[in-house]
Amino acid sequence: MTLRRRTPALVAAAALALTAGLALGQTERPALTPILEGGGHSPNSPDTSLANVGGLTDLPITAGQMVHVLVFHAPDFSLTTRVSENGEVAVPLLGPVHIGGLNSEGASSLIARELKTQGLMMNPHVTVTVDSSASEITILGEVRAPGIYPPPAKHLLSDVLAEAGGLTANTGRIIEISNDSEPGKKVDVPWDPTMNNTSSYDLPVHPGDRILVRACGIAYVGGNVHKPGAYSLCGSPHVTLSEVVAMAGGVNPLSSEKHTYLIHAEPDGKRVAEEVDLHKVLTAKLADPTVREDDVIYVSPSALKETATRALAAAIALAGPVLYVAQP
Repeated sequence: MTLRRRTPALVAAAALALTAGLALGQTERPALTPILEGGGHSPNSPDTSLANVGGLTDLPITAGQMVHVLVFHAPDFSLTTRVSENGEVAVPLLGPVHIGGLNSEGASSLIARELKTQGLMMNPHVTVTVDSSASEITILGEVRAPGIYPPPAKHLLSDVLAEAGGLTANTGRIIEISNDSEPGKKVDVPWDPTMNNTSSYDLPVHPGDRILVRACGIAYVGGNVHKPGAYSLCGSPHVTLSEVVAMAGGVNPLSSEKHTYLIHAEPDGKRVAEEVDLHKVLTAKLADPTVREDDVIYVSPSALKETATRALAAAIALAGPVLYVAQP
């Protein structure tokens, strides 16, 4: 067998062909898909589309929204997180970045710029998307159209209630707000159903909030009144004892008004009875106490008045025939 010496020209041609083949293989290889959390990329893992990690938004990103930061070809920088109360997200190795008030394009550009400025990447390509399912607001209770709504642009409680068609006539004085990010935390917002006090109207709400508009409370009236029963406290932001008694038709003549009882329901379930002189309240000689939800008002009958009335009735029944017989 005769060995042939390879000339430098042949070696150079072979190297050029090999380089071209590698380059072609690189162009045909599919791009790596970044993962949401830190870690390496598995070649057997399925591709992740942007549709599965939220969507781009032109609206300002707000506190409480769930965002996905995708840094292509750098999965260690990618993450899924909720925007903090001060509008920041903590990007791995980079630290907190304030994206509150920016849309997807602005937030993406800011994070890319920070990665480049800090010398962590040469030419980063970043996409920030928002999880719309975690951004919607649930509205329940005494509204005309309960349901799940996208957050309005202003993000105020009054705007959200307007989206649900406004309040019903049975709206109470408390609106409860909670969020899935903090399931154990609930905020009770005082509300004036008469719309005279609007201090709570401009309260900000956040994506993912659950708003429950409670119904107005009920007070119970019993004893010696004309119409015992349960009465709604919707009519006024500050309902008093005299007003509830008036709704019950007032007291009967044979009542012991000074032995009227106002029974409060305490948060721990106990009942506390307060004796009130209703006659002095009605004659403005005593402060008119406030009636709260689930309070019970009991107007005692007067045993003395009832005894005197029965004695008078018996006397009249006895004297009636005598007077009749004495007549000519």
